[in-house]
Amino acid sequence: MGLVRGHPNPFDIEKYRAAGFNALLPWESSSFDQILPMAAQAGVPFHVHLEKWGEAVDKRWGQTVGAESENNLREALKDFESQEKRAIIEKIIAHSGCVGFMVNDEVSHPQRLRYTRHMLKWLRKLHPDAIAYSNMHPAGHDNDLAYGSVDRYFDEFAAMVEPDILMTDVYPLGPPEGTSSNYFQLIAAVRTAALNHGMPYWMFIQSFQSEGNWIRRLPSESDLRFQMFVPLTHGYTGIGYFTYDIAFKCGLIDESGEPNRLYHAAAKANPEVENVGAAMRFLTSIDVRYVPGHHADGNLKVPNKLPRDTTAWTRGAGGDNRITSVAIDGAGHGKDVLLGFFHDDDNEQYFMVTNLWHGANASSDDRALTVSVKFAPHIRKLYRLDRISGDTIRVNLNRGILRTSLPGGTGDLYKYTATPFPGMN
Repeated sequence: MGLVRGHPNPFDIEKYRAAGFNALLPWESSSFDQILPMAAQAGVPFHVHLEKWGEAVDKRWGQTVGAESENNLREALKDFESQEKRAIIEKIIAHSGCVGFMVNDEVSHPQRLRYTRHMLKWLRKLHPDAIAYSNMHPAGHDNDLAYGSVDRYFDEFAAMVEPDILMTDVYPLGPPEGTSSNYFQLIAAVRTAALNHGMPYWMFIQSFQSEGNWIRRLPSESDLRFQMFVPLTHGYTGIGYFTYDIAFKCGLIDESGEPNRLYHAAAKANPEVENVGAAMRFLTSIDVRYVPGHHADGNLKVPNKLPRDTTAWTRGAGGDNRITSVAIDGAGHGKDVLLGFFHDDDNEQYFMVTNLWHGANASSDDRALTVSVKFAPHIRKLYRLDRISGDTIRVNLNRGILRTSLPGGTGDLYKYTATPFPGMN
């Protein structure tokens, strides 16, 4: 789904749908009156962002503790129980297609976490058919409080807020090239917290360009795919675009309202991600392993460096002893692969192979990689989920080897048996 701010105005919902989105997230409440009727009429499911509810009381919380802090929390709870707040929600859900409420973006203060938890419970009573969730701060702290580590913050957020899904935002693409050094750390930390608490987990990705004090490049096609298929390889089941329209310099559309190159890249990639994600909803992530390629250092062949908080693949990872080796054609920094391991409710095993090579201004064809995966002698065939059609495709191995070319930033999901992939019609 794309985060929509309603700029430029008016919002063009058909142009939005043509980018391959299957849901919509209006951000500012000032846009609801225009966008929600459009979504309902077009049959596009929507979430809404309830921004800074309780903010008036929250300004008094600060560093207060004990009875004063508890009193402030009780006042905040009374505020959203008011008829005014109830009327806002009833107006939203009067439009058909409301499937989710996102409350209080990037909350981190413990009192706000408690407040948000109560609000989610209240929303579930008003509209039990919609999911209710919040969005975690990717740094794990605010100006007033530090949790000690992002892992502890994510864990406490899940425990205190009890959202229906665990979600954060990571915007890793700075200028002029490369990816934030803590990207894989954050992706993995959300996964760990969510699995520990039995929650699905989603991610806001970077789909904007910003300038000035905080510079982020407009993702290329390979950048965009990397940001979606890496979470899928970790078992994420939902992707949000920040943003579809204008929050900074541009999103998928420019200030004129016209689609840019990122729009066209998204329109191609989103249906593929939707197909893989449909199956992923029925799988549980068991393990994620990194397969570094190599590069030349003088006359030496040197392994690429593992990113922070990643673990190199070894045989038996994810409980899968059938894979015996993984090799990447060609040498170069960034020519690496990620393996994800899963099982379904019947304990059937799956694995995902994802090409991590991406870069600024690079198309998915520019960053294509060929990967060879060798299997134990008794494995003669596999089954691949076709990203484009959603069909189950039989793959015959050549002397026990799967040799596949993957576009930049893109992954494929495999299984060992002929039964259809779950979630696919």
